[in-house]
Amino acid sequence: MVKPIGIFDSGVGGLTVLTHLKNELPHEDMIYIGDNLHCPYGDKTKEQLLSYTKEICDFFISKNVKMIVLACNTTSANVLDELQALYPQVPIVGVIHSTVHDFLSQHQRSVLVIATQATIQSHKYQETIHHYDSSIQVYELATPQLVPLIESGEYKKGIADVISNYLSSYQDKVDSLILGCTHYPIILDQVKEVFSDKVYISSSASISHEVSSYLRVHDLLNLKESQGIIQIYTTGEPKEFCYSSEGFFDYQGLQVQHLSFEK
Repeated sequence: MVKPIGIFDSGVGGLTVLTHLKNELPHEDMIYIGDNLHCPYGDKTKEQLLSYTKEICDFFISKNVKMIVLACNTTSANVLDELQALYPQVPIVGVIHSTVHDFLSQHQRSVLVIATQATIQSHKYQETIHHYDSSIQVYELATPQLVPLIESGEYKKGIADVISNYLSSYQDKVDSLILGCTHYPIILDQVKEVFSDKVYISSSASISHEVSSYLRVHDLLNLKESQGIIQIYTTGEPKEFCYSSEGFFDYQGLQVQHLSFEK
C-alpha cells in the first residue's frame, strides 16, 4: 500500500516546502494542509498551537501517512516534542534542526534569524546553533507583519519598505540571514534588494533534504514510477488560498479542497 507524506503549515507558506519535496521526491504521494482558519500561528499560545496541530495530525493518521512534516517554524519551535510523544507510530520532523545544519555548513560567524513572534520567543534557533558552536553571534528578530502581508496576496506592493524597516539596522552586523518562517522564501527577492550580500538560508529547502534522506535511510521511499498524487487542503477559503499562492506555486491543475475539523 502506498502511504503519503503529510505536510502542514499555518497557511500558504508551507507550499514552499511542498515545492521542494515535489522536486526532490516526484514519485511520492503528499497531503498538504494550510490551517488558514487559525493563521497566523505566530501570535498563538503553545496551548492553542498544540490544539490546532493535534487535529491536523489526527487527520493525517486517519490517512495512514508514513511521515508528518511540520512545514512551519512556529510549530517546530513550540510543539514538535509534544507531537512526537503523542504520535510515536509515525516519524514527525520539524524544520529547525535541518535549517541550523545548513547554516553551520556555510561556516558563517554571525547570523540574523527572522521569524514569527512565537518562534523568536522560544529562542530555539539560538539554542540549537549554540549547542554546536557557542561562539557564533546570533541575532533574533520577530517580523510579525510579514506573514499577514504574504497571506493577503498583496506582498509585492510596498513590502520592501516593511522589510527595510525590520532589517536595515542589521546590515553591517551579520554575514548571513536565516529565513525562519516557510512563508519568507516567497519574498526572498524583495529581501535581497534591501538586505544584500548575505548568505541566505531557507528552512523550506533545508527540510526537504532531511525528509528525502530519512525516507531513503529507513527504506520508506515510494518505489512506483508514476508521478505522485498531491492533495491540498485549507481550513480557510480555497479561493483565497489560491489567490495568495498563485504567484509562487504552480498548481498544475491541482484543486484546493476545504477541510473542517468541526465535530
